[in-house]
Amino acid sequence: MSPSALVRSWPALAAWGAGLVELGLGAGAIVKGADAADRGIGILLATVGATTLVWGVITLSRGRVAPRSGAAVSLVGIVALAAVMLAGPRQMSIYPVVVSMALALAVGVVSAVALRRDGRGRAHPVARTAARTSVGGLIVGAFLLAGLVTPALAATPIGSDAPGASVNEVFMPGHGH
Repeated sequence: MSPSALVRSWPALAAWGAGLVELGLGAGAIVKGADAADRGIGILLATVGATTLVWGVITLSRGRVAPRSGAAVSLVGIVALAAVMLAGPRQMSIYPVVVSMALALAVGVVSAVALRRDGRGRAHPVARTAARTSVGGLIVGAFLLAGLVTPALAATPIGSDAPGASVNEVFMPGHGH
C-alpha cells in the first residue's frame, strides 16, 4: 500500500474531528455562556462544526477534496475557535481548542495544496477522483483521530459535566472533581 493510499481519507477524518470538537465547544458556550455574546459565538461555532462534519462526509464520499470549501471551512473554524477562547466562558479549556485548530489547519493545508496543484493543472493524489480510499488508511486514521478527539471532547464544558466524567486537571484547570 502506497503512503498516499494510506492517508487519502485523512482530510475527511480531520474535518470530522475538528467538527466534533467545534460542536462540543459551541454547545458549551451556548449552555454555559455568561452573556449573549458567548451564546452567539457558541451558535457560530456549532454551525461551523456541523458544516465541517458535512464537508468531511462529502469529501470521503466523493473521494476527493473540495479545496475552496475546505479552505473556507478551515479558516472560519479557526477564527470561530479563536473568538470562543477570547470571549468564551471562564471554564473553557485550551486543550480542545488547540486540537480542533490543529485539525482545521490540517484540512486547510490539504485544501491549499489541492488548490495550488489544480492551478498548475496537476491533480494532487488526495484530490484525484479515481483514487480509492484504503480501508487500512481509514482504520489507522480513525485510531489516531480518536486518540486526539476523545480527550478533547471530554475537556469541553459539556464533556466535563457528563455523568461519570472525570477530566484531568491539566485539561480543565479549576474544574476538578
